[in-house]
Amino acid sequence: MRDYSYAIPILFLLPAIGILFFLQFVGWGWNINIVLHDVTVMNILREWQFVGLENFRETILDPQTLTSLKNTAIYTGACVSLQLVIGTVIAYFLYRAVPRVEKFFRPMFILPWLTSVLIAAFGWELLFSTDVGLINLMLTTIGIPKVDFFGGSVTAMVSIIVANTWWGTPFTILFIGSGMTSISPQLVEVSKIDGASEWMFFTRVAIPMLLPFIVMDIVLTTVWTFNGYALILEMTGGGPLNATRVLPLHAYLAAFESGDFSYGAAITIFSVVITLILVYFYFRVADIEMV
Repeated sequence: MRDYSYAIPILFLLPAIGILFFLQFVGWGWNINIVLHDVTVMNILREWQFVGLENFRETILDPQTLTSLKNTAIYTGACVSLQLVIGTVIAYFLYRAVPRVEKFFRPMFILPWLTSVLIAAFGWELLFSTDVGLINLMLTTIGIPKVDFFGGSVTAMVSIIVANTWWGTPFTILFIGSGMTSISPQLVEVSKIDGASEWMFFTRVAIPMLLPFIVMDIVLTTVWTFNGYALILEMTGGGPLNATRVLPLHAYLAAFESGDFSYGAAITIFSVVITLILVYFYFRVADIEMV
């Protein structure tokens, strides 16, 4: 008699997988249907006119899309790079710290990720405020004039990058930290005996062993940062003069502020295609590095 016990976990997972597949199928099917028609807030309850790929053409030719794409590249590149570097360094320090120090600092570093992204955005909005912000208060205390962080294109971009880095870095600390637990303590001792410095061990032993974790962390943080807009919507609303209007926020504003649902859906699909290309590129580069 055959043993089918291996199939029991799959049977338990089938309902959840079925629900997720159904929601994805319905959501993307509805999204594609809207893109192929002219759907606005004015005609949503009437018959929709079929326009084919016209919405995609409008998306590609719209100068605002190019501006949003450039802002997205700057924002995503800066946030992912900072989260990776800062998170990996902190994770390594926690890994090498004595247990008492590690237990004290780990909850403090992870705390930002436990907060809602909107709460984090509101908190940083207060910190960067011109009138009541703590940062400007400290600047005026040492004789530096107040800075209107949300009034300039560069300072506004820097503000949302700092806020997102603060909020997202704890994930990298947790993820890379879990990878560091796979490094054998005996390997650390052998490295010490061979005379390897802390920097040599980190760069020549730890980093190569953590490469799969680093790649997955880059992929996940890129996808989340590229497609996230709640923090930017709360802090700057895409301003000033669209200087922080990233691609997902461009889609949101087009659909729910301008009322052009078809155009907003087209931008969303455009964003997903770019995300898939980035993920494919990451894995291709990782394969080359691992070889």
